[in-house]
Amino acid sequence: MNSDDVRREFVRYFQAQGHVHLPSASLVVHDDPSVLLTAAGMQPFKPFYLDPARAPARRLVTIQRCMRARGLDDDTTAVGDDTHHTFFEMLGNFAFGDVGAGGYFKKEAIAFGYEFVTQRLGLAPERIWATTWAGEPGIPADDEAIHLWKAVGLPADRIRPLNRKPEGGRENFWGPTGDSGPCGPCSEIHVDLLGRCPLGASEGECGPDHGCGRIVEIWNLVFNQYYREPEGTLRPLERTGVDTGAGLERIVALLQGVPSAYESDLLRPIVREAEGLLDAPYGEDPVVTRSLRIVVDHARAVTFMIGDGVFPSNAERGYVARRLLRRAVRYGRLLGREGPFMGRLARATIERFAPHYPHLKDRQPVIERVIAEEEARFSQTLAAGLQLLNGELDRLARSGEGVLPGATAFRLYGTYGFPVELTEEVAAGRGFTVDTPGFASELQAARRRSQGGSRFSKLEELDLPAVAVRFEGYERLSVGDARVEYLRQGGERVATALAGDPRPGPTSNGTTAQGPAETPAPPAHGAALNAEGSGVGDEVWLVLDRTPFYAERGGQVGDVGWIVGPHGRFSVRTTQAPVGDVVVHIGQVVEGYLAEGETVRAEVDAATRQATMRHHTATHLLHAALRAELGPHVHQTGSLVTPERLRFDFSHGEALTPLQRQAVQGRVNEAIRRNLDVRTDVLPVEEAMRSGAIALFDERYSDAVRVLSIGDVSKELCGGTHVRHTGELGTFLVIEEGSVGSGTRRVEALAGAAAEAYVNRQLERLDALGRTLDVPTEQVPGRVIRLLGELTEVRRRLEHAERKAAQQGLHAVLGQAQEVAVRNGSFKVLAAEVDRDSAPTLERLREVADWLRDKLGGPSVLLLATRSDAGPQLLAAVSKDLTAQGLHAGKLLNEVARAIGGRAGGRPELAQGGGGDASKLADGLERGRRAAQAQASGEGA
Repeated sequence: MNSDDVRREFVRYFQAQGHVHLPSASLVVHDDPSVLLTAAGMQPFKPFYLDPARAPARRLVTIQRCMRARGLDDDTTAVGDDTHHTFFEMLGNFAFGDVGAGGYFKKEAIAFGYEFVTQRLGLAPERIWATTWAGEPGIPADDEAIHLWKAVGLPADRIRPLNRKPEGGRENFWGPTGDSGPCGPCSEIHVDLLGRCPLGASEGECGPDHGCGRIVEIWNLVFNQYYREPEGTLRPLERTGVDTGAGLERIVALLQGVPSAYESDLLRPIVREAEGLLDAPYGEDPVVTRSLRIVVDHARAVTFMIGDGVFPSNAERGYVARRLLRRAVRYGRLLGREGPFMGRLARATIERFAPHYPHLKDRQPVIERVIAEEEARFSQTLAAGLQLLNGELDRLARSGEGVLPGATAFRLYGTYGFPVELTEEVAAGRGFTVDTPGFASELQAARRRSQGGSRFSKLEELDLPAVAVRFEGYERLSVGDARVEYLRQGGERVATALAGDPRPGPTSNGTTAQGPAETPAPPAHGAALNAEGSGVGDEVWLVLDRTPFYAERGGQVGDVGWIVGPHGRFSVRTTQAPVGDVVVHIGQVVEGYLAEGETVRAEVDAATRQATMRHHTATHLLHAALRAELGPHVHQTGSLVTPERLRFDFSHGEALTPLQRQAVQGRVNEAIRRNLDVRTDVLPVEEAMRSGAIALFDERYSDAVRVLSIGDVSKELCGGTHVRHTGELGTFLVIEEGSVGSGTRRVEALAGAAAEAYVNRQLERLDALGRTLDVPTEQVPGRVIRLLGELTEVRRRLEHAERKAAQQGLHAVLGQAQEVAVRNGSFKVLAAEVDRDSAPTLERLREVADWLRDKLGGPSVLLLATRSDAGPQLLAAVSKDLTAQGLHAGKLLNEVARAIGGRAGGRPELAQGGGGDASKLADGLERGRRAAQAQASGEGA
C-alpha cells in the first residue's frame, strides 16, 4: 500500500463506523495558549471532551498535520533516525461522550483498532501486540482494557501492562497537550517486525518495552476520562471520550517494508530532490544519509509552518521555524552546498503534498519568498558565526576546558542569529557542552537592557505592599474614598510626598528662595520620614487600595488623571502594574502633599481614556478585518493602544496591496456604521475557549477571563477598556502599513477625533498646495505630475549642456596624448588631470574617459585624475586589444595611487581609485605613463 492508499482506507473505514471526516486543522493553535503548535490530532477538539454537544459530530476522523519541536528535549535532536520527525501526519479517530449519545469508549476503540490493522492494513494477527496502563498510586490500572484485548482475540502473552518509560515518566497514560486538558490511560498497538529478539532474550523477557527494536508502536488509543488542571491535579470527566493517533510515516514505512518514511513514496521524491541539489547520494554513507534526512524533514516542516502563517522570527512559534530552517541550511553546508537550496526543497514539498493540502499551492509564492529571505539572511552570517564558534572551541581545547561560556553562545545568538540549539549541536560534535544557564542569564539581561532602563527593572527593590488593589475602572472613572497605601519619592519609600522643594536653596541671582507660601506645611513626622536630601518634588509612585486607573498592559497605555487629597493634588502621568495586581500611579505632587493612610479622590482624565478606548476597540475590529481579508493565518504578535493612535503587529508574509488595505479599512468602517454592541463577559477560561474566543498564544490567563464580543464580527480574550458601541469610534483610518521583521507586518491607524484631525490636516495641506500651484484642489495631482515632468526635462537639458561645455574644455586634454611605439605597431597613452568642472564625480570621470577614448581612436591607455572635496579621484582604461598584450589597468593605476599615497584596483580593462595627496598628481600620472610603456615593451609586470 502506498501512502495514498493508507489515507483512503483509514478515512473510509471509520466513515463506515459512523465517523464524520474533517479536514486537517492549521498548525497554529489560535484558541489554546497552553501550546504553540498543533502537536496531536485531538488538539483542535479539546473543548469537545468537556462539552460533547459542541462537537460537529460525536464521532470524527481526521488526518491532522502536526509539529513536535519545542526545545532541546523535543524530537528535533533525534531527527535523522528511522522514526523521529518534527512534522508528521497523524491518523486519528475520535469519540465524544457516552455510547448512548453517539460516542464510544474502550470496547469500540479497541475493536476498531484491531480490525483496521489486521483486515484493512493486512497485518498478520500473530504480529500484533498491545500495551495497557499498569497503574500507579491514585490512578488505578486499566484491567478493563486487558479484558477487551483478549475479547478481540489477542493472546494474554502479547498484552503488556506498562507504566514507566526507561527514562522515567508515564507510559500508557497520555496527555494532555499543553499544560491542561483531557487525558487518561491508553493502549498502544505494536507490530512485531522480527519474530524473535535480536538480543537473544526469551519470549517472556522480550516485549514492547525491551528496547531491542523488534517490536514497534504504530497506534495509540487514548481513553480520556480525566481532566488535568494547570497545577497538575486530575479530576474525572463528566463524559468520557476517545482520542487515537497513528503516525502515517511509520505505518507507510512498515507496509512498504522500508526502514523509514524517507525511503517510502511519502518522502522519497523530496529526498531525490535533496540528493540532486546537495550532490550527496542517499543510503551509502550513514553520516550523509542522516544529514539528508535532517534537511528533508526540516524543509517539509518549515514549508508547512509558513503555509500556516508561522514566519521565522526570534519568538515562540517563529523561533521554531527559524531554528529548523537554519539547522537545515547548516547541514546543507556540511554536505558542501554553498548556494541557496531550501526554496527548491520547499517547491518539491509543495508538489508532493499539495494534492492533500491545497493551501500549500495557493501560498507557494509567499512560502518560497520567506524561505529565500531567511536562508539568504542566515547564509550571510553562517560562515562568520562558525568561524567564531570554532575559534572559541579551539581556544578551549588548548586550555583543557570543556564548556563553552554562555556569553559566547549569546553573542552567536544575538550577532549571528545562531539558535542556541545549533551552537550546542556544533559544540557537542567536538566534545564540548554549552553553559545554557549562562546563556539564559545573558538573554534575560539583554531583554532588561532593551526595555531602556524601565523604572521597574528591579522589582525586588520596590518594597511594594502586599495590597490587593481593587480595580474599578471598568465601571467608573472616579473613586471618591480611596486610601493611600504606599508612597515612593526620590527613589525610596516615604510617609509623605511633597510638592516642589521646601528646602532653602540659591536662586539664579544668589539670594535664598523659600518654598511656595501657599503650600500647606506637612505634619511634623513627614519631614522626619523623608530621608535627608531625598528628591522632594521628584517622580512619585503611589498605590491606592482601590482605583479607577487602568494600568498599562495588553498593549493599552496606562491612564492619566488626578488624585486629590485633603492637603494636596497629585498629577498621574501614567499607571503601571509592575508586579501582580498592584497598580502604581506615577506622576508628581503638584500642590501641597499626600500622606500614607489618607483618603483621597482618584479621577481618570475622561477625554484621554475615551480616546484610548476608541483605539482599543478599533484594534479588535482591525484584527478581525485582517483575518477576514487575508486569511486565518493572521494573528496578533504585538500592539500599542494610545489616545493618539493604535499600532498593530500581525503575522503575514507580504505587504498589503492598495486594494487589500482599502478592503481592511472598509470592513472596520462598516462595523462602525453598524453601531454594533460591544459586550464584555467574565467567564471561566475553559468556557471562554469553548465559546470560540481568540486568545493570544503567548499569554497565560487566569481562571476567569474577560471575553470581548463585538457583534458578530469579533470575539477575543481582552482585559482592556472599550467603548459600548462601535458607532462611538466615528471613523477609522489606516495611515501606514509596513514590515517589522520576517513574516511580520505592522499597521498604524487612527480612530475617532484623531482620525478626523488627521484628515483635516491633510486637507489643509492639499488646499495650501492648490493655492501655491494656483489650481483647484482636485487638479493638484495632475499639476504636480506635469511639473515633475517639466523639471525632469529641464534637468536633462541642463546636464546635456554641462556635458557639452565640459567636452569643449577637454580638447586641451586630448593634446597631451603621446604615441608609444611597440614591435607590432603603436598605441596612445593619455595621462592627464581633468578639470573639476568637467568631472566633478567619479561617474562623470568615466563618461569623460569614454569621450576621450572615442576621440583618440584606435588602441589607447587612459590614466585620468580629478580633484573633489573627498580628495583625488583616479581612473584607468585600457583597450581590449592591449590587455591581450599584457597591459593591465588595475596595475597601472596602482602605480599612480602609490605615488600620491592613495589606493586603487580593478580589472585589466578598467580600474578606479582615490585618496592621497593631490599636489603629487602630476608625478603620479607620469609614473603611470612610464609604467604603461614598460608593460607594453615587456619590461614591467
